[in-house]
This record gives sequence, C-alpha cells and structure tokens, in this order.
Amino acid sequence: MDKNKKGKKSTVEKVVSIVGTIGFFMGVILMGLMLFTLTAGICSRYIFNRPFFWTDEVARIILIWTIFIGAALAFQKRTLINHINVDFFVTLLPSRSREIAEKIAWVATVFFCIVIFLISVKFIPQAGFIKTTALGLPKIIIYITLPIFAAVSLVFLVERILSWNRKNGGEK
Repeated sequence: MDKNKKGKKSTVEKVVSIVGTIGFFMGVILMGLMLFTLTAGICSRYIFNRPFFWTDEVARIILIWTIFIGAALAFQKRTLINHINVDFFVTLLPSRSREIAEKIAWVATVFFCIVIFLISVKFIPQAGFIKTTALGLPKIIIYITLPIFAAVSLVFLVERILSWNRKNGGEK
C-alpha cells in the first residue's frame, strides 16, 4: 500500500510541476509580449507621432492573462496568498486554532474556484463571441482565462489537500 501511495504522490507532484512550469513560462512570455506591445505603442505615439490603434487593446488582454496566470501560480506556494497576507487575528490564535483557520480558508478558496469555474463555463458560450473594439477579436480570448485560472488553482489546491492527508496519515 505504501508503494501505491508513493505512486499517487509522485503522479500528483509531476502534474503540479508540469502545470507550474507551463504557467511560469507562459507568464514570462506574456510579460515579454506586454513589454514589446507597450514599447511599440509608446514609440509609435511619441517618436513617430502616428499611434498604433491596437497596442492598448493587446496590452490589456495580455495583462488580464498575466494576472490570472500569476494568481493561479500563487496557489502553488505553501501559503494561501503569498504577496498579501492579512493575518493579524490569526496570529493571536493558539496553534491548533491557527491550523483550523488555515484549513477553513483553503476550503473556502476551493469552493470559490469551483464556483468561478462553473459560472465561467456557463458564461463563455453566451458572451464569448462579442468582439473587441479595436481589433474585432472574439472576447472569448479574455473570458477563457477564468476557467483556466480556476482549473489551475484547483490543481494546486488539491495537491495541498493531499499533502495534508499524507501528513496527517503519517502522524497517526
């Protein structure tokens, strides 16, 4: 049975590693594209005095993708939110109560991601074929970030829950 648990653990870890690596590289590529797009917009406007009409819209779409990929990757770390942490009241709690509060926060986050996924899957077919203003691209390019964010976040959250189960199972 231990071999079976180790096999499942390594499979989950491999999936988390692959998803995290893909997300990281997508983030790097998108940041480079945003830098290029904004630089092209600035140069066309201030150097050539003929602004490109598409730079603001493309930069906005890239920014949305970057935000959601970054937010999903934040769940790969061991804390609920790495860059913003409001824990004043939680630090006042005893150790066991802190663990319970953290687990409640993680369960609420899983619930939130499931709700986002379900609502966005229903929303995309209804509103996904509206066109963007400047380029006339389907807005599904923007809206598809929601279920992707939720799915990637759930992968990391499930790994976290499984690691708690392994930890608690090992202590007994």
